[in-house]
Amino acid sequence: MLAKHKASVLEKILTNLSPNDGSLWRATKRTCKLSSQIIPIKKSDGSFVCTDLDKAELFKDYLYETFQPHPDIFSLENNIAVAESLNSPLPVSRPVKYFSPSEVKFVIDKYPHKKFPGFNLITGEVARCLPKKAIIHLTHIFNCILRFSYFPILWKFSTIIMIPKPKKPPDSVSSFRPISLLPFFAKILEKLILKRILPSISNSVLPDAQFGFRSAHSTIHQVHRIVDAISFSLEKKQYCTCAILDVSQAFDRVWHDGFLFKLKKILHPVFYLIIKSYLSNRHFQIRFVADYADDKAIISINSNPEMASHNLQNHLTLMENWYTKWRFKINQSKSIHTTFTLRLSPCPEVSIYGTQIPTSSTVKYLGLTLDRRLTWAPHLRSKRQNLNLWLRLLKTFCNNNKYTHIKTKLLIYKSLIKPIWTYGIQLWGNAKISNINKIQTFQNITLRKLLNAPPYVSNLSIQQDLRMNSVKDEAKLYYKRFHSGY
Repeated sequence: MLAKHKASVLEKILTNLSPNDGSLWRATKRTCKLSSQIIPIKKSDGSFVCTDLDKAELFKDYLYETFQPHPDIFSLENNIAVAESLNSPLPVSRPVKYFSPSEVKFVIDKYPHKKFPGFNLITGEVARCLPKKAIIHLTHIFNCILRFSYFPILWKFSTIIMIPKPKKPPDSVSSFRPISLLPFFAKILEKLILKRILPSISNSVLPDAQFGFRSAHSTIHQVHRIVDAISFSLEKKQYCTCAILDVSQAFDRVWHDGFLFKLKKILHPVFYLIIKSYLSNRHFQIRFVADYADDKAIISINSNPEMASHNLQNHLTLMENWYTKWRFKINQSKSIHTTFTLRLSPCPEVSIYGTQIPTSSTVKYLGLTLDRRLTWAPHLRSKRQNLNLWLRLLKTFCNNNKYTHIKTKLLIYKSLIKPIWTYGIQLWGNAKISNINKIQTFQNITLRKLLNAPPYVSNLSIQQDLRMNSVKDEAKLYYKRFHSGY
């Protein structure tokens, strides 16, 4: 009787799944969520903390130490030059254009719906219901901030929640990622200011090779540049030696004085002073503990392996000086040196800050695994393992399930499983057939399980009935879209 009742309840749930009312996504999210053990966090002396208040205090002290520039990395000569520049008077300039109520209303309406609020609990839904008179008053406040070049201190107060990092020791305080929740109107003001200063920095300041935090740029564009250079060296039978550097806490430990030193040269004085006010006297609190573009690639290509490593080492030495000057720290243990070549012997080893960079025959860069001959075999092998894991998690909705409609099951596949293997297909889609077939075989198996198809039905018939492209055809489609700019 219990088994029959359980089966009837499951049948009812699966039959009523629909993407329109959100029941489908709630069910799949609950199924795919991996449960993790709650392990007490250790203090520096090795003892454990148990209460939420002690955990919050421990995280508060850790973050306070983290949000500081690296104390052991600095250039005295550069520090003096930065201090003299910041203490010098600003040039006389025209006043900036004020914000209009329609501009403020537009940014509020375009703000994403499902964003967590700050400490004042004002959400986007509340702001969208404000009357016209309130929008006008809010515009006056924003324009006063421009006039006085002062960012309100309450709008700089953030609530921080800690999210555990995957595959990190759960008992270490450094294994958690801080998520900062700022007040809603502070984020609206940020967007308004960004809209004003973006034209002055996009074309003249940011280099063409910078793909992070820019519109119409993605990680695939950056990986494409790396893969294109590797492919060129392999075609010419040359050595392509590469160092992937991991910048340690690039955003947490930004040197504010050095950052303001650079902004003072390119921004209007009003916006410079607002950002300076924005970065000063900031406060945060740890509310509770949750349960549940800093990578650098340097390549050197040469037909001689010693010369390729020599050029790479020279560039790393120059980067050491730059990182020391602006107080960035390289995490040598996470950095990797690898050689892409069709020849047997690798390039000589390189080092940074006197420490040898670990060597590896494969390197994972922005979600793609690159091997020394660019066969994409390790990448597709790991991708297949990840796909098998997701298919097991979603087996209740996909495998031999006669209650859920086929359109719903196909939507689950296209929304949750297919994006896993289509990422980077513009690049690895030219791999040899034996490697491509690892993904094609997975798709064939999955589509059979979605349809509960008998063995005598061919894979080609299933693809045609469901109007699904093969992996090879999908790669051609993504390649054309990528190079046509869509």
